[in-house]
Amino acid sequence: MRKPPLRYSIPRLSDHRGGKIAVVCEKCGMKRRYDANAMLEKIEDMTMPLLLKEIARAEGCPRVDNRGDDRCMLHYDLGFVAMFKNR
Repeated sequence: MRKPPLRYSIPRLSDHRGGKIAVVCEKCGMKRRYDANAMLEKIEDMTMPLLLKEIARAEGCPRVDNRGDDRCMLHYDLGFVAMFKNR
């Protein structure tokens, strides 16, 4: 018997209501935390990959649209998330 296909979805900002969004960029040294509820009030709900670009643009990153070696390296700080996971 064949198993049904797995369904995946891209995480969205609205999936993190009540939490914090932490981002970091080692290239430029940026490290920020945002309240997910406040972000939802200011901007529309979007996928987490698109949110990274929006954050980089809002913070004035000159590399946000670059490709190759000189691209924006902003990413989610998963160490921050892991710190609060068991609370």
